[in-house]
Amino acid sequence: MPTRTLLTRIGRAEESLKAQCIFSVDCICFPEKERPSFGFPIEMEIASKLKCPLHGARFKPLFHIYVPKWLREKFAEHLTTSHSEQYRKAWFASFPPELWPGEEEETDDGKIFLKLKDGSRLPAFEPASKRSRETLSWSRPSFSRG
Repeated sequence: MPTRTLLTRIGRAEESLKAQCIFSVDCICFPEKERPSFGFPIEMEIASKLKCPLHGARFKPLFHIYVPKWLREKFAEHLTTSHSEQYRKAWFASFPPELWPGEEEETDDGKIFLKLKDGSRLPAFEPASKRSRETLSWSRPSFSRG
């Protein structure tokens, strides 16, 4: 059988499996119809750094939308009740249960850290009013009359 024909057949089989939502045992991608959601941008960064051994990028990152604390507290419950087995497999590949979920620690100046179960701390949030002036500064365009 010519190589091109074989590759075409493999491609069709993959598309068929994809349409049926059947994933390979080694695949740790998030399902296309179940986009991952994250409580903090650092979580999206962590998840995007881990690549699927079969497909590379596991999801298409989007911009982060603020998630209130009450909703972040429900993520673990929502993970077990409202997502597919493939989604959970992809989630736990990035966030192993022996480390996550991280406990939120807020400092007096409003910064939030995630303290993982092994004791490590990750910066999760810094209020805009506390960020350095360089990141917030912008220059006003100058106009000249000529």
